[in-house]
Formats: sequence, structure tokens, C-alpha cells
Amino acid sequence: MKKLAFLILLLAAFLGGVNAQGKQKELPPDAKSAQISIPGYCCKGLNATIENTLAYERGVISWTLDPEHKNVSVLYRSKKTNPDKIEKALSENGVRTEHYAANPRAIKDLPKCCQPAARGEEKGCTH
Repeated sequence: MKKLAFLILLLAAFLGGVNAQGKQKELPPDAKSAQISIPGYCCKGLNATIENTLAYERGVISWTLDPEHKNVSVLYRSKKTNPDKIEKALSENGVRTEHYAANPRAIKDLPKCCQPAARGEEKGCTH
């Protein structure tokens, strides 16, 4: 009886996995990706600011932050936004990007250890 219950449970798990794979979201036809350089990235203390900015930026579908290479890969809807707008939004929230300086007022809201890097100073996080 235990073997039968185990087989039924195993079969249900398998069928659930197959069903979940079939329900993948389709990307909109205007979906594009961009890699945005973040030279002002210093440590994981900045992750929340980056993620909150991207979460509320109109047209951003998803993103992947790469702290090692100091960049973020963004999947976005080209009819609603573009890489320049995304970079501007990040800079307005205190994140220094390749083409925009961080907003000085927003830098004050960053963790203390991230503020020098956001201003473009050489000294940054020590962790």
C-alpha cells in the first residue's frame, strides 16, 4: 500500500511539473534586453535601491543584477521604455550609471558605505 501511495505521489509530482512547464509566460513582441553598467555599485547594500527602482520603472519586465561585473541586465518593453530612461531612473534614485551621475539628494538615502561610490569617489565599501 505504501508503494502505491508513493507511486501516485511521484506521478502527481511529475504531471504537475509538466503542466508548470507548459504555462511559461510568453514575452511581448516588443521585448528587448539591455545591459546597463553601474560603476557606482559597491556592495549588496545598493541591491534594494536598484531592485526597487527597476520594479517600479514602467515597461521593465525583469532584471538580473551582476555585482561582480557591476552591471544589470534588463528585459523591457521597447514601446514603454528604453535603456536611457532606465539609466535615468537609477541615477535619480542615487545609483551612478555609466552615462548619469547619481542624484545628490538620493545619495543621502543610500547606506553610508555606498555614498562615496555613488558620488564617484575612489574609496568605497570596505566589505
